[in-house]
Amino acid sequence: SESYPDEFACPISYELMQDPVIASDGHTYERSAIAAWFERRRTSPITNEDLPNLDLVPAHAMRSLIARWLETN
Repeated sequence: SESYPDEFACPISYELMQDPVIASDGHTYERSAIAAWFERRRTSPITNEDLPNLDLVPAHAMRSLIARWLETN
């Protein structure tokens, strides 16, 4: 299988993101992976610092970049 750019990988699951979201720490994660993380803790998976909220915002730009990369690879 083709390898993909590191920035397309979820920092929790290390897999290609299908539904990327941005958490309140400013980092992008696969929605299912960060949702599972939040079930057990309220910290950033990257910094381990407490998060101000557990809001998840769709990462439309990242989703588009991944889709474009998949079409050409």
